[in-house]
Amino acid sequence: LYRNNLQKYIEIYVQKVNPSRLPIVVGGLLDVDCSEDIIKSLMMAVRGQFSTDELVEEVEKRNRLKLLLPWLEAKIHDGSEEPATHNALAKIYIDANNNPERFLRENPYYDSKVVGKYCEKRDPHLACIAYERGQCDAELI
Repeated sequence: LYRNNLQKYIEIYVQKVNPSRLPIVVGGLLDVDCSEDIIKSLMMAVRGQFSTDELVEEVEKRNRLKLLLPWLEAKIHDGSEEPATHNALAKIYIDANNNPERFLRENPYYDSKVVGKYCEKRDPHLACIAYERGQCDAELI
């Protein structure tokens, strides 16, 4: 549909027909080099009717996690305490070196095991902070 300039049908599908498929649709759009602006507007329009974990996974396996930053920050601004949202934001802050240590120490909502594992190869010090916060002694060893 995207290649045939039928983006409106993609929007209708994820907004009205099957919002839970947004993560798969976003992954497909990234695969065909769709504009990031189109993807961002699609995510903003479908807000919350799909799995954040699945969306993060689809975007992360294409190394485009930063694409989710505005959407994640908007969710947190709206009061989301969902661990998947905070885990993804932690990963972006860690990769961008956007004050990750402060985020890891002050944010009570991320999953320490998930974020600690993500940090292990990138920055062992940050992994220690995440594991310490979550009292993940076995993972730390």
